Amino acid sequence: MSNKRGSRRAPRPPRQRQAPASVDEEWSPSELRANAYATVLCWCLMGCLPRILGWPLGIIGYVLYLPVVLIVGKGLAYAALFLIGVLFAAYVKWIWRLPMSEDLALLVDEANAILFPDSGEAREVARRRCCEIDHLVWTCSNLEDGMKEVQKVTGVKPQMGGKHPEFGTHNALLSLGNGAYLEIIAVDPDRGEDAARIPTIFGLDEPSNMNKLVAFAVHPNPSVRGATFELIAQSMHLARYKIGGIATGKRQSPDGQLLQWKFTSPLCANFAQAFVIDWGKARSPAQTAPKGCMLQKLVFFCSGDELKRAREMHWRMGLVDSGGRIPVAVEETDGPSYMVAEILTPKGRKVVLGQGNKKAS
Repeated sequence: MSNKRGSRRAPRPPRQRQAPASVDEEWSPSELRANAYATVLCWCLMGCLPRILGWPLGIIGYVLYLPVVLIVGKGLAYAALFLIGVLFAAYVKWIWRLPMSEDLALLVDEANAILFPDSGEAREVARRRCCEIDHLVWTCSNLEDGMKEVQKVTGVKPQMGGKHPEFGTHNALLSLGNGAYLEIIAVDPDRGEDAARIPTIFGLDEPSNMNKLVAFAVHPNPSVRGATFELIAQSMHLARYKIGGIATGKRQSPDGQLLQWKFTSPLCANFAQAFVIDWGKARSPAQTAPKGCMLQKLVFFCSGDELKRAREMHWRMGLVDSGGRIPVAVEETDGPSYMVAEILTPKGRKVVLGQGNKKAS
């Protein structure tokens, strides 16, 4: 006789009932409040019906208007939200001077996201808030010596870039793959007599800042629809990180082409805090500089409050967990803060640029 108890099937887990879709799932609390305000306003406006139509007809129209309000109230709330968004967008763009996307639909969504942080627009803006590494900045006292040092580590000779008259610097470039590149930068010895009045970027006036990675830039993630330069800069500003003004830059490439871009101030770039750049229709140096190396990971080492601040900043910018092609990490250290880039060379070696320039594997 078979053991029926042992042959019993495991009981099925109870089927969970799926809650029906409701207004609460489609609308956030702030949007529901706007809907209620619009409904109450319409109801108050219709309170004059008895005086216009007379008491008998007015009372009938007043009662019949209730279902109409419930039906069209949501549409009125949408219209009210859009109008408020347009007006507030104009305020933040032209009076508050907050960076806002140029596309009108994106701009209104961003304004509504600021007004209603728990709204559907806020969730959509959060989805668009994505960036990835554009380039790393390697400082040196002499550009030719810096190029030789980088070539010694990576096995690829950097290419001369150009001059930045507004900062009194010149640079050389090396592609790191996946839309990123390395900028080797030094003070331009031919910057002229006005050198004292030119602002110093990236600590180039400090001998202790030479021959290491000191800063980095990000650009909007091209794979995310609606990710814009203005949105990344706006997110940093709203999180109370200093970004400076938005400016345009230009320089002549060695082949005679004029490169133009817009960027937040590199004067505000500080270790783990990036500055934002957008090349527009121009080809990024990541596409034109000598190729062969691949940036595999960028790691920041810091401690204490700086560790927490760096992680929060990268999250608010959309630099981490956003589908970027190059991973970024913030690790804890007991010593001074520094950043390193893990790079795969053309010969298959992994090297670390930024802290000892040692071979990783």
